[in-house]
Amino acid sequence: MAARTQLAPVAVYRALFFSLFGSLDLYACSYSSNPTKIGHDFTVGVFNQGNPVVGLQIELSTDPRLASQESRTVKVVKTGADGLAEFTKIRRGLYYIGIKHPAYPYLEELQVMRHPPRDSSKTITFEWPGWKPLLTQAISGVLTGRARTDRGLGPDLIKPVYGQIPGAKLTLSKAVGSEVIDSQTTGETGTFDFKPVPSGFYFLRVETTAGGGGAHWFPSDGYVPVVVDPSAKFQDLNLALDNAICGELGWGRREEIEAINAQTH
Repeated sequence: MAARTQLAPVAVYRALFFSLFGSLDLYACSYSSNPTKIGHDFTVGVFNQGNPVVGLQIELSTDPRLASQESRTVKVVKTGADGLAEFTKIRRGLYYIGIKHPAYPYLEELQVMRHPPRDSSKTITFEWPGWKPLLTQAISGVLTGRARTDRGLGPDLIKPVYGQIPGAKLTLSKAVGSEVIDSQTTGETGTFDFKPVPSGFYFLRVETTAGGGGAHWFPSDGYVPVVVDPSAKFQDLNLALDNAICGELGWGRREEIEAINAQTH
């Protein structure tokens, strides 16, 4: 097991989740039906910090609760250069509209009506992926996470201990198209080093239970949005993992977390 380091007090970590950490699954803890009322013709727009996301698949599917059967795909449209996808002549009924993507799939319930309320919008807008990506010059560094110890589950949750994670599987893929660039396993000290990749937007999938060291760490499986930029402040991508809202994976850059910790002590 890697050497343990107390990276930050648990209270500081909890405060960081909403500003510094990202949750790797954006679905809410519970679901309540409140469909968006819309007409037969509507547009779906997808944007990332104000910029249109091009080539992302938007799927319209049936609501399985109505017909007591599995959901059925009605139509799939890719977003254009303006980040928009057009849906026309959709029959009345309840549907799901969402982003079809393995890393960040979004879903919203729709009620298509012949005469929707006058104040209803004709455009559904998604901010995708919804978390500010980490900027880095290279996708290399050290993976740090919450360790399991012999103290028991309670103390491990209240006062977590952090250390380098060996044997975690990391898969790098293009953000929009999901094409896999490379895959590797972290070394004994949690190190990883992907070959130089072109500037652009990527997702780094982290699976701490996939390798030989998985038993010593709280299980985590999720995607971290990363932008490779030669002018980025940080040369490497040193990741710190934790639990976020509803038990999902949280992630952040270790250097930024340590800087905030230094200011609070």
